[in-house]
Amino acid sequence: MSKTAVNLTVVIDAPAAQVWRMFNDPAFTRQMGGEYVSGWTVGAPIGWHGEDGTMFTDGSILKIEPNKLLQHTLFHPDTTDVLATITYELSEKDGKTTMKICERFEEPISEDEYDDALGGWEAALDAVKELLGNA
Repeated sequence: MSKTAVNLTVVIDAPAAQVWRMFNDPAFTRQMGGEYVSGWTVGAPIGWHGEDGTMFTDGSILKIEPNKLLQHTLFHPDTTDVLATITYELSEKDGKTTMKICERFEEPISEDEYDDALGGWEAALDAVKELLGNA
């Protein structure tokens, strides 16, 4: 059976402003193995670069509201065709942040591809939680 999206919700024991650092604070993101490079405005490119400068992902920002919302496309590695749209929604209550993530694929993916995508998200979220003292 094919899948069209990965949806995750995680609660992080940190304010939204701290969680937002996972996007735009290179000192924080380098601890996860790289950094996002972007102008942080609607229409700006966004990409994840590894420590050696290799660009692993590339896309374009669709919506941005600091500490609350980031939505961007994810391009095919060899073209500017959109593979997926990724949305992060952050909401804070009592110093904790609930982050909802949706990676919506342009074309359905196989169960194995879904499992790979889910595993990648879970590893990334575990790294964020560990860096914010939630391990």
